[in-house]
Amino acid sequence: MAQAKSKSKGPRPKHIPQRTCIACRRTDAKRGLMRVVRDADGHVALDPTGKRAGRGAYLCHDPACWEQALKRYGLARALRLDTLQPEDRIALEQVAQGLKTAEAEAL
Repeated sequence: MAQAKSKSKGPRPKHIPQRTCIACRRTDAKRGLMRVVRDADGHVALDPTGKRAGRGAYLCHDPACWEQALKRYGLARALRLDTLQPEDRIALEQVAQGLKTAEAEAL
């Protein structure tokens, strides 16, 4: 009997999870986008680890994407909420403002 040839030519490439920005629809690696999560209480917060429990949505590091997601209610829709609570909205707007200042400093 003939032996079957092995097709392995080296180590298997590591799988990199892909996610889509809810504002601009750009696809990037999971670590390349920022995750926003809705917890069981209905509060929305930034998830820097990407591991918090709850419904998540991803946004670019671009301040324009954050503004669009908040202005057009894209974030609330992606997180399956009627509206964002005012304190959560203020916290997310501060994150977007921080991105703007970081972008301005980089120029």
